[in-house]
Amino acid sequence: MLMSRRPRILLADDDELLLKALTLRLEKLNVEVFTASDGYTSLARATELKPDLLILDVNMPAGDGFSVQERLSNHPVLRDIPVIYLTGDQSERLNTLCEQMGGFALFHKPFRLPQLIESINQALRPRAA
Repeated sequence: MLMSRRPRILLADDDELLLKALTLRLEKLNVEVFTASDGYTSLARATELKPDLLILDVNMPAGDGFSVQERLSNHPVLRDIPVIYLTGDQSERLNTLCEQMGGFALFHKPFRLPQLIESINQALRPRAA
């Protein structure tokens, strides 16, 4: 029998204030939020938790968001998890890289929270059924 559970989001960013603020806001969406502050921990937590969505900072210590997604893409269970990227880097090349990596969306900091939440809802929609 399949157990119904709240969607799980793994949020990874090296900015502790952003992690806390986003966690508080996302928990209001009736999801479970787990956090990591670097690429290495993100990989370990994703493998352990098998989240429904990854929100990854592009520039983190111990492995950036793109390298985390690249490593997870080789894992049979984790390769199809949608990824939303966050970045403080304003360069256009990141938009192209996000598309090439198969990222669901890319948000440049400072981002607008309503747009991020809409993207999260869209990313979770097909997996919530």
